[in-house]
Amino acid sequence: MVLMIVVWFGLCAVLVKRVDWADFNRQQIEKNKFVASRIENLPEEQKTAIYEQGVARAKISQYVRGVIGWPLLILFSAAINFAAFKLIGGVRTNFGTAFAITTFAHLPMSVRELLAIPVTFLKDPQSIDPQNFLASNPAAFLGDNAPVWQLISMGSLDVFAIWAVALVAIGFSAADSKKAPVGKALGIAFGVYCSIFLLFTMIAWILL
Repeated sequence: MVLMIVVWFGLCAVLVKRVDWADFNRQQIEKNKFVASRIENLPEEQKTAIYEQGVARAKISQYVRGVIGWPLLILFSAAINFAAFKLIGGVRTNFGTAFAITTFAHLPMSVRELLAIPVTFLKDPQSIDPQNFLASNPAAFLGDNAPVWQLISMGSLDVFAIWAVALVAIGFSAADSKKAPVGKALGIAFGVYCSIFLLFTMIAWILL
């Protein structure tokens, strides 16, 4: 866990320094139809002030995510997978074991972040997407004007994320191979993963 936090915080620090946050913040506002409609008719001075405030908040939130991002994500993922494998698979394990499995299973995501650090230094600041910093999924190849729901759905096909989900399945199968053989464990793990991304995709499609 400590290694994951250190690597992720290092990447966040690089992103804060390298990303063209003014351009990114403007794109995010334009994609959000509710926010865009509210500031569309404002004077240019107020628009500029809103963009500047957004840049400051984005940089601060990036550092905050660097510290608490992985612990919260692992806790959430462990809880969801623990419940799914308990209820669907009948796996005989405890939450501590589920948390450990989930933590180790997500180490490939740290590999992704390590690879992203030198890539971020080499890329043009305007071409860096802090939400999808490495071209390891189809969403990285969509245009800037792509709908948010498409970015979420295509982002779920990330090579490193799929690797992590497979490791989650292998870990729970190892914890109780009788109740959750590898095939069944893979079905549960990928079912949970797809359900979560389907939910977020539907929310984005409706609201954004």
